[in-house]
Amino acid sequence: MQEDKKGYVKLYRKIEDWKYFRDPYVLQVFIFCLLHCEYVKKDNTIAKFRSGTFETTKKEMCDILGISRDKLYKCLKILKDDGAIDYCLNGRITTVRVLKYDLYQAIMNRNFDE
Repeated sequence: MQEDKKGYVKLYRKIEDWKYFRDPYVLQVFIFCLLHCEYVKKDNTIAKFRSGTFETTKKEMCDILGISRDKLYKCLKILKDDGAIDYCLNGRITTVRVLKYDLYQAIMNRNFDE
């Protein structure tokens, strides 16, 4: 996983209304996904993946998040069933996509009052 720790992600206050906000594990996994997504940079440099997508391994996610593999599987399933993310397994590699990433991380001068 690339370790580019520059920049930030937007986290809207409305997340408090999300039904999984009070589930610390689901919330932690979702924020992890936001933090690790590829994004279109201002200079339009080509990213390896489409905006809102990243590759990792489940072992790496468990190590970084400090949770068990079973807990991670449950959280990923909850997020997928909720329509927050999609993911696919390809051998050891897991490709994760935050489905509304461009909405959550709207680029300058765009107002999303959903």
